[in-house]
Parts: sequence; C-alpha cells; structure tokens
Amino acid sequence: MRFLCLFALLLLPSVTSAQAGDPADEFASFDRFLAEFREENSVPALSAVIVRDGQIAWEGYYGWADDEGEVATSADTTYKIASTTKPIAATAIMAEALAGGLSLDLPMRADEGFADTCDWLSQSPIPFGSGGEDRHGNAVSAMDCAKQLTLSQMLDMRANGEDFVYNPIAYARVDRAISGAGGRDLRAIVRDRVAEPAGMRNVALGWRDPEGGDALRFLAPPFHPVDGRLVKQVLPDDDFRAAAGIIASPLQMAKFDIAFDSGVLIPPALIRELVEADIGPLGDYRRGWFLEDWNGQRLLWHSGWNEQKGSALYLKVPGKRLTLIVLANTEAIWWDNSLVKAEVAQSPIAQRFLEEFAR
Repeated sequence: MRFLCLFALLLLPSVTSAQAGDPADEFASFDRFLAEFREENSVPALSAVIVRDGQIAWEGYYGWADDEGEVATSADTTYKIASTTKPIAATAIMAEALAGGLSLDLPMRADEGFADTCDWLSQSPIPFGSGGEDRHGNAVSAMDCAKQLTLSQMLDMRANGEDFVYNPIAYARVDRAISGAGGRDLRAIVRDRVAEPAGMRNVALGWRDPEGGDALRFLAPPFHPVDGRLVKQVLPDDDFRAAAGIIASPLQMAKFDIAFDSGVLIPPALIRELVEADIGPLGDYRRGWFLEDWNGQRLLWHSGWNEQKGSALYLKVPGKRLTLIVLANTEAIWWDNSLVKAEVAQSPIAQRFLEEFAR
C-alpha cells in the first residue's frame, strides 16, 4: 500500500505562485518543466523558488512530503540542503572575520585532527584525496599535506594546490580549525551572522540545533528509486559542519540570498570581487561558491548531494539579479559535476532556467 501511495503522489499537480504584478504566464513553462522533471525522475517532494530584484518572484511545490501521500509539499517543507550549506557557512565565517571574531589566516592545523585526516585522504582511492582525472580528462591534484593551509585557502578549495579541487572532506574540518584556534562554535557564528540578520526561521543548523524550530517537523524524508519502486532511506545522522548539515526550505534559503545581495551580511565589495574575478576555462571556487561564466554572464552557484537521499541546486546570476533554488528528497537534481570544473550549465534544471530567464 505504501508503494502505491508513493507512485500515486507523483501524478499530483504542483502548487505554484507568482508575485503580484508579474505576467501570469511568465513562469508557466518552467513550472511545467519542473513538474515533468519530478515525475520522470520519481521524486516524491520537490520545491523551488526564484528570486529576482531582491524579492521572491515565484515559488513551486510539487508532490508530497511524506510516504503516505497525506502531507502535500508546501512552502514549509524542509530538506537537508547538503553542500549548499557551504556558501551560507562561508558567508558567516567572512562576517565573523570582519567583526574581529576570527582570522582568515588561521592555520587549518589548528584542528588537531587535520594532519591525520590529510594523511589518510591523500593515500585513499578518493579522487580529491590521492588525485586522478575527471570525466573530461582534467587533472585532479592530490591533496598536498605539506602545504600550510589557511582558513582563507580552505574557503577557496585550495587544499590540493594552487588550482581549486572540490574537497568536501577537508572543508568539513573548517569548524574544528576555528574552535581549535579559540573561535566560537560554527553554529553560533552562522546563527548570529547569517540566520538572524537574514530573518531565516525554522532552519536547523544540524540535528542538534536547539534553535532549529520546526525544521525537523517539516522535513521531507529521503527516498531512492530501486527496481521501479521508491524506497524510504535512513536519515543521515551527521550534524552541522561548514560543508553540510543545514535543514531548510528554499524559501528560507531565499531569505539568505536576499540578505546576501543587499549587503546585510557582508560588504557589497566582497560580492563584486566574486562577480569580477578573473577565472580560467574551468571556472573557479571562491568563498563557498563555484564561479562560472555562461553566455557572458557570471554565475555563482553550488550543488548539493546526499547519496541516494537528497539533492539541491543554488544558482545565482548576479548580472540579472536572479536566483534559482531547488531542493528534492532524492538525488535526482545532482548531475555528477566535476571536482575541478565549474559546470552548472550541464545541469538539466540549470540549463532550462538559464535559457528561459538569463540569456
């Protein structure tokens, strides 16, 4: 009976809204695309928000956020946002440094376990540890354990050398380095420097967040298609790190996005540096963001992936003052992106969004 409910919910219509004053059909095509994407990829719950000119321009909620088909996906539905935590955490760390609460020059070895983690990782078969190639043949450098890595370099994903290599395990040690150097707990930093000033509510900074509000109550449980069936997955038990762990809805992430662009969280000059930075043909990674150029537009973005449990896309087009946030409770949004190349334009959802709204 449970599997019948899960497949039935895939056929249900979406719930969408557009801000007053927008043409009624402006987002209709994109809405249909996401509804079809959800059905074709067997996603029980999918939520999306578009921000434009500092305001919520459109919202779309698809399917059901439980395994009995009784709780429709809504603006309250939350997800584990996986690695889209990184730009939020990095922004909070930058704000803490600007306020004098920590130094971006602090060594990652202030984390007493960092050296052992690096030694293990650099000898492991994990590509961002011991090196190799991505699917395009681009070299993935091994982690450089002799390098005196700083917090600033880690926020730029430079644990493996001069060029960026996406290294989430090393990034996950950031909070330990901060506390090891005498800094505040990362949860307190993100709450004080980002969540509160941005007006984010019902956002849990990890499972153990005492101020998480209703984030856990509204959480869409993870699923994975197996042999034509949607199978409910065990919830990951990892807590909050700079690399991942936030539980939120796209609407609350949009509040971060609006505050970020308005200069409430960090000075606009720091955002301009990301938009104007010179990047190579493979793109770059700076301060928690992938940087990529597409048709003359600078893109800031991040993906999120919990294997067989959930996925996310957070895509900004600063030149258009435009943002897309999409969360799902399967891994369907993830597109196996490279460790050394920023390639959000390979995402089917990003492609459609960019072609419709950013060209």
